[in-house]
Amino acid sequence: MVQFNKLAVWLLALALHSVNAGTYKMCKDNTCNDCPVGITNAGTGYPDCVTYDTESVLFNQGFSGTPGGGWQTYIDIPKLDYQCRIIIKSPANTDIAGCGYMIASFSQPTCAVLNLEKTFMVQFCCGSGDCNAAGASRLLKRSAKFGESSLDIEAAASGMYSLVLQYPNGTDIEPIRIGSPPVLSRDEGMLETEKTEDITERAVSLPSSSIDDKLTVDNNNNNNHNTITTLTTRSRCETNSWKPNAGQDEYTRPADNTQIVHPAVSGPGEFAITQSRTQTFTTSMSIGFADILSLGVSFEMSESVQDTHATTFPVEAGQSGEIGFTSFFVCTAGTGRCDGGQVKGEICTPKVKKAGDGSSYLDGIYSLVVHS
Repeated sequence: MVQFNKLAVWLLALALHSVNAGTYKMCKDNTCNDCPVGITNAGTGYPDCVTYDTESVLFNQGFSGTPGGGWQTYIDIPKLDYQCRIIIKSPANTDIAGCGYMIASFSQPTCAVLNLEKTFMVQFCCGSGDCNAAGASRLLKRSAKFGESSLDIEAAASGMYSLVLQYPNGTDIEPIRIGSPPVLSRDEGMLETEKTEDITERAVSLPSSSIDDKLTVDNNNNNNHNTITTLTTRSRCETNSWKPNAGQDEYTRPADNTQIVHPAVSGPGEFAITQSRTQTFTTSMSIGFADILSLGVSFEMSESVQDTHATTFPVEAGQSGEIGFTSFFVCTAGTGRCDGGQVKGEICTPKVKKAGDGSSYLDGIYSLVVHS
């Protein structure tokens, strides 16, 4: 448990961005009049995250539970400054990339219903730089339909904060954890907690020095559901030279990006998801896919996986938004040898699972993404 009193003093001592005179609230009714939990303007500088136990925050305040074991709340969002957003992530934890899965992004006044998992966090951002880093880039682009036609203009990042909750009497609600999300240091290649301005997923293209004149493409397309494409080519890295860090030979983490797979849904209903989902490999090192194959990681690598399995997602009454999919990666972190020298970093491949018919599909999590 964090030493909250010391942290609270530290938080309030920061030179904080003034979000808006209005107070954001968590409410029990669909008119946002009965609101026992407030969201303050104070918070930690990005990427530090303030995560809360949902039951601890909402149970004693009379909020309703959900069939899945979570909690339902209405969030009251007043008018925000230009290019500013409130972002809700749930579940949330400092060991998850980006500190959680985004389920809502608000730029317009609203009283919206949300289903929270066991943990959650609230972030505030202004400007495309910080909001993109928080995972709201797709929603920023989509927000033009709400009248913000200038959102595509690059704005100087003016603030990103994880916000603190309060009870009506002004008492701060104790979070379960405060800290930075896990990121991979480009310099050291080690998974660690560090300050960073951009934790968005980086796609690495094949360097020209690692590409042969001829590429062999192996389409392992044994069914109609997905395509796994593997390239076999000459590499500039030494064969089987990969040495994972202790405890980091093989681990799973979520991707930093959320794909919108079904737009504009309103509950109640069970919505069919037929849009394909695609996830490519990623690495923190400046090497290509052919180089990774030569390094010899302990698991099978796929350059790209496309999943067209049909599935459904339930949306409860009173809820609306878009259905998002966050895929999972299988990763390793360590060192290898390329061009006669040592390289350090992380290598990740899309994680796949087997269906009952033996076909493969992308492993990940679906969620309702609410926005205004």
